[in-house]
Amino acid sequence: MTRVLHFTDAHLRWNQPGSAANPLRLSRAIPDALGLLADRIADIRPDVVVMTGDLLDVPDDVLDGAPADGRPLDEWRAEIEADFRIFRDWFKATGVPGLAVPGNHDDMDAFRRVFDDPPMVIDIAGLRFFSFWDELGPDRQPRRTGARRDLYNAALSAAEHDLPQVHLQHYMIDPPITARGWQYEYQDAADMKAAMEQSGRVRAVLSGHYHPGSLATGPGGLIHSLPPAFCEAPHPFRVYDIRETGAINVQDFMLLD
Repeated sequence: MTRVLHFTDAHLRWNQPGSAANPLRLSRAIPDALGLLADRIADIRPDVVVMTGDLLDVPDDVLDGAPADGRPLDEWRAEIEADFRIFRDWFKATGVPGLAVPGNHDDMDAFRRVFDDPPMVIDIAGLRFFSFWDELGPDRQPRRTGARRDLYNAALSAAEHDLPQVHLQHYMIDPPITARGWQYEYQDAADMKAAMEQSGRVRAVLSGHYHPGSLATGPGGLIHSLPPAFCEAPHPFRVYDIRETGAINVQDFMLLD
């Protein structure tokens, strides 16, 4: 059995000034919340901890290269990297293997530098983890293209990847959700879902992005899971016990009662 602890959408700001525009996103409380989560990790004893994007809450104008506060972009970049280092050092301090993927509120280049260009494929505790760094299209619907699509196709069909898998990504495949005029699932989500089920290799697809969270199970037992956003009280997270048979037990937790 492999135990996976999963949280997502922390929207941390500490070295960066200010907080998330949405007041429910408690950006400046996240370092303390991470300390509490580390205590829970010690009790739960997962084999791996995964974080599926939006580690930080980098303002859109900064991501676009034109900070609205007028400060030099290099100052923002230094602060962004310092905030990513909070996460990097936190993962190391847990003593548990940790995996993270960037989300649409993260600076992908800074993420790559701080996390030392992490591998896209890694084996941990009997499972092969694939990390997909996908992006939003101009219509804000996520897409998997180029090298990421090639890796995805290889995961499902190449002989060397014929192993039980967990896929990590910021965006969701199932269920299809439209809210505030945005489509949260991938552009070709139905085809992606069918291909994964047909492969028989994928045990779980762990995502983020949609803050209310969701959990869907396919006919073969494949789960598509994203816990509610960690940045919002009571700071929820989710734990999966994945058995060799493919059966998965899912438990929801929160830091605050």
